[in-house]
Amino acid sequence: MALCEKPREKFMRQGPKSLTDQDLLAILLRTGIKGHSVLDISREVLRSLPNENVYYLGETSISDLCAIRGLGVDKAVTVCAAIELGKRISRQRVKQSSPDFSSPQAIADYVMEDMRVLPQEQFAAAYLSTKNQLISFQTLTVGTINASLAKSRDVFRYAIRYNAAAIILLHNHPSGDPEPSREDVTVTQRIAEAGRVMEIPVLDHIIIGDGTFVSLCERGYI
Repeated sequence: MALCEKPREKFMRQGPKSLTDQDLLAILLRTGIKGHSVLDISREVLRSLPNENVYYLGETSISDLCAIRGLGVDKAVTVCAAIELGKRISRQRVKQSSPDFSSPQAIADYVMEDMRVLPQEQFAAAYLSTKNQLISFQTLTVGTINASLAKSRDVFRYAIRYNAAAIILLHNHPSGDPEPSREDVTVTQRIAEAGRVMEIPVLDHIIIGDGTFVSLCERGYI
């Protein structure tokens, strides 16, 4: 490979925006194997994704990557660590650019990359200050493929601990379709009623799908 074609040298000479997804992945993988360059291997990683779209790299696991010839555990861990770091940077960017987390879009942006790929339903809550700033985000229950048991006491236990002024409920639909079920509405209204009694309002319940979401407040259920 000519020096000008090597991803690391191209990165240093032209900057990161000049690199393709294949180039950036090759930098993480570092080396190839006999008969296959690191660019060949990074190309195979991208080909393993739906529509060869790097967006889906966030859904891959260490075992998925290890199944690709030329990737061992060390390289797979490096890629997964880079993905996780990117997710954390994204969450912090949303947190700093959206100090008011009372809007459905702000809280959905904050959790989307983590919750959209979960294989099971997870029920969570975001706890807000009097200025609607995010105090804490807590996963409360992990359910089956299509159900999560949400209990009011779990929701409000953390609200009291953090002295939260308001709560936003969240859970994901592993199917990718965020349309609320009858059970979703019932659970939401039960917890919202408990919030009114405790004077800690439930502002919304956001259902996360694959890149999309539904606000039960906007639907008129709260």
